[in-house]
Amino acid sequence: MEQPTARQPFLERTIYQTGSQPSDIVVKTYFPTASVPGGAMSNILDCIPIGEQVDFQGPTGRIVYQGQGNFEIEGKQNTFRKISLVLGGSGITPGYALIARVVATADEDVEVRVVDSNKTEKDVLLREQLDHFERTSGGRVRIAHVLSHPKESWGGFRGHVEGRIIKESLFPPENDSVAFLCGPPGMIQKAALPALREWGYVEDENLFGF
Repeated sequence: MEQPTARQPFLERTIYQTGSQPSDIVVKTYFPTASVPGGAMSNILDCIPIGEQVDFQGPTGRIVYQGQGNFEIEGKQNTFRKISLVLGGSGITPGYALIARVVATADEDVEVRVVDSNKTEKDVLLREQLDHFERTSGGRVRIAHVLSHPKESWGGFRGHVEGRIIKESLFPPENDSVAFLCGPPGMIQKAALPALREWGYVEDENLFGF
């Protein structure tokens, strides 16, 4: 594994013992620079000595997936069978959990479309698992990766998340469609939200942030 620098996030995938069963946990440390403070929680974890214990609690949140396209969102029951996700960087986390649940429970009437934005191909978290979900879902899961700094050989989307990419990759705002967002504030506020609103998605009705 490469030695991290101030400009290079450091990815560590470690098996931790949680209760009676081991769990696989991915930690991506965003180190501070002169212009950004870095990741709050990831830098704390990075400083903890090997062998120390960390207590985790959860999962918690205002969006709960109950299976078969059923969600509880802020205490209200909703059913969406066409799920669109716009995710960026480590914002893949809640989207990954949702995709894994859809695939694991074989929700045949539920489809997921994903736009996942990163700088380089190396920065795509959980790439192997995401590819596996896509291959084994029978077409119910489709993932479009967007890279802002790709290699010349990259065959996917280049640049940043924009309306064209969203419309080509995600579900239109129909009665059984929903869009969930998680990622850097700039991507969400300046690109994803305006594009989805213009397309016809409505916040707190079929458009939510994780």
